[in-house]
Amino acid sequence: MPNRKQYITSFSNPKVKWVAGLKEKRNRDEEKKFFIEGYREIKKAITSNPSSPIPCLPVNITSLFISPECFLGENEELLIQSVHCPIFELPRKIFEKISYRDRPDGLIAVAETPDATVPWEKIKSLETNPVLIIEGVEKPGNLGTILRTAEGAGVGLVIVTDPRIDLFNPNVVRASTGTIFTLPVYIGELKEVLTNFQTQGYKRYAVTPEGKSLYTSINMKEKSVFLFGSEQYGLSLGAKELSDDTLYLPMLGEADSLNLAMSCGIVLYESIRQRNK
Repeated sequence: MPNRKQYITSFSNPKVKWVAGLKEKRNRDEEKKFFIEGYREIKKAITSNPSSPIPCLPVNITSLFISPECFLGENEELLIQSVHCPIFELPRKIFEKISYRDRPDGLIAVAETPDATVPWEKIKSLETNPVLIIEGVEKPGNLGTILRTAEGAGVGLVIVTDPRIDLFNPNVVRASTGTIFTLPVYIGELKEVLTNFQTQGYKRYAVTPEGKSLYTSINMKEKSVFLFGSEQYGLSLGAKELSDDTLYLPMLGEADSLNLAMSCGIVLYESIRQRNK
């Protein structure tokens, strides 16, 4: 087996500039690649989820950048051996230049950007419950946290409509702790998405501060889709009009709404409580 490892010892190496550039959206769009930083994130990216009835986004890693000086554990070598692509080894100082983190753990993978359009032809018959739709999300860290929460709450599918951020922003990957790769996450057009769920017998609930029904008052054991809007603008009028009901979370203080990720967590864990009751 040929040696896949190459050593980079200079800050001026073109590969250093290239991989660091993938932190910027315009470079990710041009290259059609994004980067995945961190042991657990890469491990999840290369671990398929065969139990999921809906396929997760495919991840094809094309190169791996490592710095053994930064390794934090004992399993990095096993992970490196499981990734079949060129490997570039860097000293700590150079690795820190390409890293997105303050304290890197010595592993960055570059992968092809997958097509994240909803594959309706593969999910014509949906029984998963609940489903989560996020409209117009603006903050990568919030989206990542939502994905992490959604996986923990047993959400079977997340669809992001009209996003104002890149789904493969490094901060989305990081904040999701890699669950973007183990949870079916797609991008879709709001009206098409909601119409598809209506035809498949789902109740569509828009969660908004001016909602009509208390979020705990509905039957979440039924097939349910929960819609949440952007941090700044909330849900669009179209999202509310296409929903079967609007839900609100009680606010007893001066604040008029909760953080988007927190709101998602409260509703999704109420769904767990009802389904397990």
